[in-house]
This record gives sequence, structure tokens and C-alpha cells, in this order.
Amino acid sequence: IQKKILASLKQDRLPHAFLFYGPQGSGKEALAINLAQLLNCEKNNFQICNTCSQCSKIKVLQHPDVKFIFPTPAESNLDEKEFLEVLKEKAQNPYARTDFSGKNTFIGIDTIRDLKLEARFKLYEGRKKIYIISEADNMRTEAANAILKLLEEPPANLMLILTTSNIYKILPTIKSRCQLMRFKPMSEEQIQEIILRYHSNLNQNKLKLIIRLSGFNIKTAFDFLDMDVLALREISLEFLRKLALIHRAQELMEIIEPLSRQKGRNESRLMLWFLLLWFQDILHLKNNNDHNDLVNYDLKDSLEKFMDYAPNADIEKIVLEIENSIKDLDDVRNFNPLLILTNLAIKLNQKIRV
Repeated sequence: IQKKILASLKQDRLPHAFLFYGPQGSGKEALAINLAQLLNCEKNNFQICNTCSQCSKIKVLQHPDVKFIFPTPAESNLDEKEFLEVLKEKAQNPYARTDFSGKNTFIGIDTIRDLKLEARFKLYEGRKKIYIISEADNMRTEAANAILKLLEEPPANLMLILTTSNIYKILPTIKSRCQLMRFKPMSEEQIQEIILRYHSNLNQNKLKLIIRLSGFNIKTAFDFLDMDVLALREISLEFLRKLALIHRAQELMEIIEPLSRQKGRNESRLMLWFLLLWFQDILHLKNNNDHNDLVNYDLKDSLEKFMDYAPNADIEKIVLEIENSIKDLDDVRNFNPLLILTNLAIKLNQKIRV
């Protein structure tokens, strides 16, 4: 992607709008910020110097001609201090998640109206105005329609960079007016190299496990650095051990009720995520003797014991049930994680004890 953009820049054929799309945590926002630096760098030699005033200001998201837009809570639910803290964290680490502690977030019409108004102004100090709209699939319908008008008649000094992990949610009329750039998941080596820039003293073996447990999502990998992910994984596996052995509904409730009281929606989702990775490893072992690609490579013996315990389990359907439960947890209309976990436990128990 970098090579393609550089080639277009050298030929003076850059589009007025990009749409960076691909899996979450594949570096789309970081590259968008880098592109803003590249187009405004004072040295203007097809490289980012990281030392000039323009590069330095853009790096910390404090440049008057570069706007970084991302989903936020509604104004009535938005704490200014919290917003500035989230923006500060993003400036310090462009691979970090913009998180508002479980609040519902979106990009509203007022934000896009402000951008359209500023787009008419002359440049303050840079060579190019860059508007980065992160998670563009979270634009409200009226906001998406408003940005479409800006895409249709962009000022000459403006470039729009939209990013999304859900390209199917982007209006076809928006996609048709952008140059699409598809991002692939980062490799284990790439993620490791980036994380070590920010945490140079990390244990290499622990970092390798964190990267694999993150699903090669660099945002999630950075999230996991602040958690005891191995303890969370153990809770998930203990849930699996118990649900595999239950014989009566009462036993099931004794397992799940304490979990749902202690864990919120995010924690429940993580528990199911580790469960999903476990069964994906089982599926991998059934079809491949290569242990190097296992996510839970440190639990290879436990994986093989589980296969011996449940040789007839329908692993593909189990994976599908867990994926569906994760989708249910992600749906803000579902207010009862207890019910989701209970339904899943019943289904998994039936499919494991075949």
C-alpha cells in the first residue's frame, strides 16, 4: 500500500479521497496519519522526516490542517476530559483503540458539518488539508450523506481518508468516490516490532502469546498488555470444563450466575473469544499435525487431552455457536449476557457430549 501511494504521489496522481479497509487492528489509522505527514513534510522529498514542525504536529494530532475524526458518545454523554484523554492516547500511540468505556459511539451530522465548513478555509500552515475519518462505518445516515457531498465537490487543497473494518456498511456512493486500499492482517513479526517500540522491556515469549491471543489484531494486542490475559483465558477454560461435565440444569446455573455477576459485556465477550480460539485450535489439530500455528501453543497437551475426551464433538458447529454468541453480545439491544451464556452452555454441552 505504501508503495502504491508513493508511486501515485511521484506521478502527481493522488486521488482526493482514500478508503482504507480491512480487518480491525491492521494499521489503517496509523498509515493515514503517516500519509498526512508525508503530504505536509517540510522537506518534501517523498519521505517523513519526523523532525520538522509539520511532521511533529501531525504526529501528536495537533496540526490545524489535519483533522482526526472518530466515533464519540452523544454530546449529552460526552465528557470533555475523557475525550481529550482518548485523543491524547491516540496521539501517543496511533495503533491504540479509541475507547469510551462501553458507551455507544457514532459520528454525527454536526461533526461532518463542521468539517465541511472548515474545508472552505485556506490552509493555515501546511501544504495539504487532510481529514481522517476513522471507523467511517459508524457515521449516522445523515452524516454519511453529508460527507458524500464533500466527496463529490472537494476543494483542491483537501484529501479525505476514510477507514473502516466493515466495508459492507459503507454507502456504495461513498465507495465509488474513493480509491480503495485493502489492508491485510499484520504478521506476528510486524506486530511484535511495533509493540516493542512502545514497550521495549516485554518478555518475548509472553508477547508472542499475547499477539496470537489477540487474533493478530494490534489494537487488541495493546489492550491485552494492560490485562492479565492468561487469567482471563483460564476462566474461559474453566467454564468449558464445567459445562462439559454438567448433567442437570441447576449445575449449569451454578456455573454461569457467578460469572455474569462478576463480568460485564466486555469480559463475557473476551471469555467467549478465548473459547473460540481454543476450538479453532482443536479444528486445526484435527486437520493438521503442525503445532507451530496454534494460538494456544503453550497448552498443546491440554488441547490433545480434550480431543481424546470428546472425539465425536462437532467442532465446526461449536465454533459457529460461539461466533453467534459473540455477535449477540456485540448487539447493544441484547441486555442480558446471562441468557446468552446460558444458551451457549446448553448448546455446547450437547455438542461436546455426543
